[in-house]
Amino acid sequence: MMKKQNGITLIALVITIIVLLILAGVSIAMLTGDNGILNQATKADTATTEAEIADKINMALNGEYANLLAEGKMTQKGDSDATQAEAIQKFNGIGTDYTVEVNEIEQDGTGTVDVLTISKSGKSGKITYDYATKKYTITKAEYPITKTAE
Repeated sequence: MMKKQNGITLIALVITIIVLLILAGVSIAMLTGDNGILNQATKADTATTEAEIADKINMALNGEYANLLAEGKMTQKGDSDATQAEAIQKFNGIGTDYTVEVNEIEQDGTGTVDVLTISKSGKSGKITYDYATKKYTITKAEYPITKTAE
């Protein structure tokens, strides 16, 4: 009479190892591939940063536009050492890493326009005042365009 043996066979062990290797390969591909989780997280982080920059620019433009409507002028120099651009940065809380330019530009024989431009990392927005038409034009900073997964 034969003894009954308990345990797993070599074939069952090999099949288990193969299944685990397949699962590991799929998991690694999901993490690191072109559409992997890590790559998607990096893209989302970049888009979020760009949107934050655009938001800050647009908030500063809104603050300056409110000043223009209420006081008839942009934020002025706060003290003798600060420039108008620095005063605008400080008043609107955008810091020195944002570029602020205040210019008066001559238009081709039709008069001048005042332009306030705020920019950072390739994103910019501006307020333009046309003396001829006596109108403000606001060009907002654009948010990143993201493509949804298919």
